[in-house]
Amino acid sequence: MRRLFLLLLLLLSPLMASGIKWYTDIPKAQAAAQKSKKIIFVFVEAAHCPYCEEMLNDTLSDKDVIRNINNDYIALKVDLDTKEGQKYFGATTVTPTSYFYTPNGKVLDTLEGLQSVEFFFWGMSKAERLFKEMQGK
Repeated sequence: MRRLFLLLLLLLSPLMASGIKWYTDIPKAQAAAQKSKKIIFVFVEAAHCPYCEEMLNDTLSDKDVIRNINNDYIALKVDLDTKEGQKYFGATTVTPTSYFYTPNGKVLDTLEGLQSVEFFFWGMSKAERLFKEMQGK
């Protein structure tokens, strides 16, 4: 029985460990972005939003999206229904909304609504290009 448990644990651990490494605390995400000089990817969701769940389960579960976000971004998930979500993103009227910010808080791009993997990559590429232009690279 113990061997079976260890085998299952070994087989399932890559699945459990995979996924986007989310920050849920806005000030901590900002501090991490400033330290690492990475773009902040913000995913604004709401509990009542079926499209948010679909984007999390499809687009943001794509292995290439996960790899790119974990390597090149600080990822922040914000629940619009919370006090902190309202404080920082209360003007957001569509969920899900994806924001791309510089480490200093300047908006690079915004994607409203459910995004396909291809369109999400387009948004990331646009944000990265704008960020490089701002840095003079």
